Amino acid sequence: MTYISKPKNKKFVIDINCDLAQSFGVYKNEKEFDLLPYVSTVNVSCGAHAGDPLSIMDALSQIEGKNYAVSAHIGYPDLQGFGYREMNLTKEQLRSVILYQLGALSSLCKVYSLDIEYVRPHGAMYKQAAESYEYSLNIAQAIKDYNPWLIYVGASGENLNKVSEEAGIRVAHEIMLDKVYDIDGDIDFEADDVENINHCLNQLDLLLNRSMVRNSQGGLTKVQCDTIHLSSKSKISSELAQKADDLITNAVPVAVSKVADSGWL
Repeated sequence: MTYISKPKNKKFVIDINCDLAQSFGVYKNEKEFDLLPYVSTVNVSCGAHAGDPLSIMDALSQIEGKNYAVSAHIGYPDLQGFGYREMNLTKEQLRSVILYQLGALSSLCKVYSLDIEYVRPHGAMYKQAAESYEYSLNIAQAIKDYNPWLIYVGASGENLNKVSEEAGIRVAHEIMLDKVYDIDGDIDFEADDVENINHCLNQLDLLLNRSMVRNSQGGLTKVQCDTIHLSSKSKISSELAQKADDLITNAVPVAVSKVADSGWL
């Protein structure tokens, strides 16, 4: 498929998110702030896989008083492995890890008159939730225990819809433009991330116009998408964010777009 740019007066309403406070101590990630002008939701690390109190407060101070939604970026307590190593936690262990992180971030948010609106798992936790209904349900139930109004952000798929119905919690389906998707619309976690700007923009074009992604078999697969994730670790993240901005001239948080669709806004 050939990427076709859209006129600036054509507006698409969708959420775009990125990660912040992905640092710890002397290990800093200043590049993540380059994406701020292009997103509507920020996923702030909670101190488990990344993020110490100073880096978290620095991230919150940069979005204070601006129109960003805050998402708690929860992960395994694995600073050395950056939360990319799977941990086989029991339901209660997982629940305690999640509640601890939500409480920590929430307390710091209050200093800046901010509130957590979403919860997005990181790394290995994100992967396990995408692949296991039971594991994803445990995450959703822990989130609901903390605050039933929070929105659970996860990999797009029917799995997430079933979790939403069972747990009675709102969810947001996420697509990552630099990931490879299989014929069922699920992320192929074994495949390397895509670093081809044209491929990523083609995926965005398909999402916005047809609610589809090009799968690993070369065909098209229908997907649900409430939010698009931009990763600061990608070599093309800044270029992709800038070019995506030409297509999405009205990026807004998920909760706001849903209210707008209902006619209340």
